[in-house]
Amino acid sequence: MNTIRRSDRLLDEETALQIIDQAVYATISCIDDNGEIFSIPLSIARNGEHIYIHGAKAGKKSVLYQNGRKVKIVCVAENQTPQLSADEFAAIRDNAKALASQVFTTKYTSAICTAKAYLVDNEEEKRLGLKLLCQKYCLKYMTAFDITADDYLNKLNIYRFDITEIMGKSNK
Repeated sequence: MNTIRRSDRLLDEETALQIIDQAVYATISCIDDNGEIFSIPLSIARNGEHIYIHGAKAGKKSVLYQNGRKVKIVCVAENQTPQLSADEFAAIRDNAKALASQVFTTKYTSAICTAKAYLVDNEEEKRLGLKLLCQKYCLKYMTAFDITADDYLNKLNIYRFDITEIMGKSNK
């Protein structure tokens, strides 16, 4: 990973992995065969050092997310602007430094990964990837997972991203 300007905001690897788990979605980017940037927001689920997504059997993802192609994955678990009370704001209203750090900022936690993309062709791992995604986003319906998985698993692709580097950052 590149060095960052605000190293005081760096998080340890375990916390960065937890941010991936908490993120509602991630943006995954790579360079396509024409040298163009391909970037797309996707639902993700993690298992150890692996991130899984699903997608159609056709389209740009099916061409790009395989054979170890290098990708960047950006996950944001929290992002909000501070909400000060009227008294808190009045107390710092004429203090530029305090305003910059307490009002005109965002409070966030994020993780950025470098990873290698692979099309999953093993049926057991495909089922695991789909199950992880469904557990994250549809947990209360998991009693019906097998019915859907049995019918749809062969109609979609599952992709695995093997994390090679990870960096977490926070401004809380």
